[in-house]
Amino acid sequence: MVLAALWSDISNRQPQWREAIPSPRTNLGLSLPKRPGGADLNFKRPAVLVTIVTLLAPSGVWTAELPDAQIRTTTVAAFKNGLGFFIRQGQVRLAGGEGRILSVPAATLGTLWLAPNDPGATLEELVAFEQQTKYAAPAVSLAELLHSNPGKLVTVYSDGRDITGEIVGFAPPTSASASPSGERGIESSAVTPPASEALLLRTADGRVVGLHLNNVAQVSFPKDSALEVTRTEVAAALRFKINGAQENAHLTMGYLRKGFGWTPSYLVTLEDEKTARILMQAVVTNDAEDLQDADLFFVVGVPNFRYSEILSPMVLQQALAQAMSDFRGGGMGRGVGGGVGAASLGALNGQISVSERNAFEGDRSDADLRAAVAELEGAPEEDLFLYHRPRVTLARGERATYNVFNGTVAYEHIYEWDIPDTTHVDPYGNAQYNAASPVDRARETTNDIWHSLRLTNGTQFPWTSAPALTLSANQPLAQDTLAYTPRGAHTNLKITIATYVRPHREELDVDRQIDALHAHGYSYDAVTVEGTVKVKNYKAKAIRLLIGKTLTGSVLSVTDEGKSKRLAVAVQAENPTSQINWDLKFQPAEEKTVTYRYKVLVRR
Repeated sequence: MVLAALWSDISNRQPQWREAIPSPRTNLGLSLPKRPGGADLNFKRPAVLVTIVTLLAPSGVWTAELPDAQIRTTTVAAFKNGLGFFIRQGQVRLAGGEGRILSVPAATLGTLWLAPNDPGATLEELVAFEQQTKYAAPAVSLAELLHSNPGKLVTVYSDGRDITGEIVGFAPPTSASASPSGERGIESSAVTPPASEALLLRTADGRVVGLHLNNVAQVSFPKDSALEVTRTEVAAALRFKINGAQENAHLTMGYLRKGFGWTPSYLVTLEDEKTARILMQAVVTNDAEDLQDADLFFVVGVPNFRYSEILSPMVLQQALAQAMSDFRGGGMGRGVGGGVGAASLGALNGQISVSERNAFEGDRSDADLRAAVAELEGAPEEDLFLYHRPRVTLARGERATYNVFNGTVAYEHIYEWDIPDTTHVDPYGNAQYNAASPVDRARETTNDIWHSLRLTNGTQFPWTSAPALTLSANQPLAQDTLAYTPRGAHTNLKITIATYVRPHREELDVDRQIDALHAHGYSYDAVTVEGTVKVKNYKAKAIRLLIGKTLTGSVLSVTDEGKSKRLAVAVQAENPTSQINWDLKFQPAEEKTVTYRYKVLVRR
């Protein structure tokens, strides 16, 4: 649904078409020293020369006859699980209605789509094929330099001697036992190394000298020597045919791929006892492709992309048998590599939301960690939401942080105590044993009362699940996970274990009825348990304490306006799963005691 909304909007809008981006292959200059006493270039074999030369980027020269379609990425919808939905657009030149795209993105199965945007134009076919690319690249070895300079007069240092001559050509590799000296008019080097290609030089006296390239340690070239070679690269490409198009066409291509994702985080700053300022930022990880002045959308949540682990066959990276195997496996086969997509962000995945508004407004605060927050606008569109950041330039391999929103919200200090079930009886009445003694089990860590903040989302955005750092007067208090919170709802953010609110609890077996129930061929005892909870507030101000108790059995009574309910857990079992909740107010130094009773059936 997210992809359909993005595709529909961008396909129907009238885009501001930009000029095609240039080829990524560029030449970098290399300054080489002159040989002392002359203008020749002196090349040696050491690895440092090869290392420097390999850093030079080649310049592309495409040789196919179809015109190239230069379409650029204009929009990316980033998901928190490392998936990105990319949309490329551009005006392309056609030859007889045909054109080509020189690269195939690593799209996942069923997500690669191409569409013409001109009235009456339709896509007839889209074909993936292997394209041979020839381009000039810097030579990275002495052998390549020698091959690139036939006819040049060079001086070669080999086996302790200098030999000057014109490059005639190269003899194919020979076996270790063979020697070039057996050929008429060719002089061999003194040492016969393992089989290698032989360099042929014509000296000033007309002789042709053959030198094994393995023995060549240094070559001096004239200053006008060629420093590049022609390389051939085979890569996947797309060719397409459009019906009803003129010489030029507007294209939109969309696809889902791994390697592009975002991670949200929050900064919560307490301003006073009732208000806090919340900031959200997005950390973008780009391991997919370069972006230039693109619209970026941060999707709140992760939709269901069933085949996101399978590459599209159009990528030409899988054989048919492997592709079908992955498809039958339901997306669990070999997937698309890359980046944060491999990392699990399950705990941080919130609900789903989408929108596409073009506003980008600034909102500046005081000179502290809350300062300089640029707020991104978004609005609900059915059940979807997106934070929108325009004009993003981010190269592959780079990471970036963007501020999303900054708002003031109401909050309340609360204290939370969750008391688990300690009877160790399951809903079917079976005793659950472990290695600890009954006394040790009764002393389980159940007395931790948490001091939390109950935040009310009064911003215009939903809050997605993410880490939240809480500050007070620029001093860190805690970090925990802020759960997904719709607009207008509230959520609790844990701060620390309360040390000034001291609890005490105990549960006693106050009654036992032997063979109280016979069912399904079993006999059950009915055990009545009475629990007592005491809490004292040692703080100098009033507090609100929320107590929750989950138990196996039927609640019989609760004091202090406690509320009980049965949960729909194992409803077919003899014992229900019940929950009791108290919402208590404590004045400074006040102590309260609450009690409850419940009955649990234990199988004999």
